[in-house]
Amino acid sequence: MWLLAAVLLSPALSDAQELRLPNQDGSVKFAVIGDTGTKSTYQYEVGKQMAAFHSAFKFDFVVMCGDNLYGGSSPRDYQTRFEQPYADLLAAKVKFYATLGNHDNPTEINYKDWNMGGQRFYTWQETAGGFAKVGGTGVRFFALDSNYMDKPQIDWLESELKKSSSEWKIAVFHHPLYSSGKTHGSALDLRAMLEPLFISYGVSVVFSGHDHFYERLKPQQGIAYFVCGAGGSLREHNIDRSSGLTEVGFDTDYSFMLVEIDGLDFNFQAISRTGKTVDSGVIHHSPFTESTAQATPLPPPADSTKVPTAPVSPTPPEGTVSGPSGSR
Repeated sequence: MWLLAAVLLSPALSDAQELRLPNQDGSVKFAVIGDTGTKSTYQYEVGKQMAAFHSAFKFDFVVMCGDNLYGGSSPRDYQTRFEQPYADLLAAKVKFYATLGNHDNPTEINYKDWNMGGQRFYTWQETAGGFAKVGGTGVRFFALDSNYMDKPQIDWLESELKKSSSEWKIAVFHHPLYSSGKTHGSALDLRAMLEPLFISYGVSVVFSGHDHFYERLKPQQGIAYFVCGAGGSLREHNIDRSSGLTEVGFDTDYSFMLVEIDGLDFNFQAISRTGKTVDSGVIHHSPFTESTAQATPLPPPADSTKVPTAPVSPTPPEGTVSGPSGSR
C-alpha cells in the first residue's frame, strides 16, 4: 500500500475566488458533489458556481455521492432536481456518474444521464496523457451501493480491485466510513466490510456524502477520505470538532469539489456556494515502482486563474437545512 500525504496549498479559508489547481493539459479533471437533489435555490447556485469554474477549468465529468433526488423520481423531478440546476454543464457535454443514496429510488440506475448502465454498482476508467510520463495507466473509479452491501457486491468489488492495474483507485458511495457528523457520523458496519479490501488492493481515495457538509478526514490506513455532502443540502455547525478525525471541515454553506489528477499528484479544491476556496491541497502518490511516498510542499501558484463570479443569494440563515422536512 502506498503512503499518501496531503500538502496544503493555502490556508483553510480564502476570500479570493480563484482556481488553485494546476490545470495541466492531459490531466484527469472532474468535480464531486453529493446530497444534491433538493431543487432548492442553493442547489441551483452551486450549479451556477460549478459552471463558472468550468469556464476556467474544463472538467470532463462530475462524480455524484448519492441522494440525487429527494422526494420523488418522476420526469419532472429529474428536470427540477438535476437537469435544470446543471443545465450549463450538461450543455457543455460534461458527464455525470451517480451512486445511490438512502433517499434515491433504485430505478435511478436506468437514468441515462447518470451513466450507471442499469447497475447499482459499476466501475469506469479514466486515462489521460499525464500518466504516460510516469509510466502509469490512469484512474479507475468504483461506484458502490452502500445502501445494501451484500455478498454479490463485495465479491464483485474484490474481483474488480484485484484485477485493476490502475495506479489511482478511487471508491465512491453514499455512507461515509469516516465522518465527524453529529447527525450520522462514521458507518462502522460498512467500514468493517470495505476497509480491509481498500487496504489490501490499494484504494487511494474515497468520496462519500450523507452528512451535509464538507470534510477532509485525517488519512486513515494510508487512504484519503472526503465527505462531500453539501451540494444541495446543508446542516450548519454539524461537524463534531472533538472527534479527532477532521483535518479540514466546512459546515456553514453549501459546497462542491474540483479534482485534478496528473500522474503522481491528486490536486483538490473545495469551493463554497459563493465561490470561496475552503480547502485545497495535493495528495502525492509514491512513484509507481516504489513502496513509499514523499510529499513535498506546494505553495499557492503565483498566477492563480481568476474565475468570474456567479451571482448567488446571501449566506443561508443560521440553521438552514435544505431539503424535504425531516430528511436524513
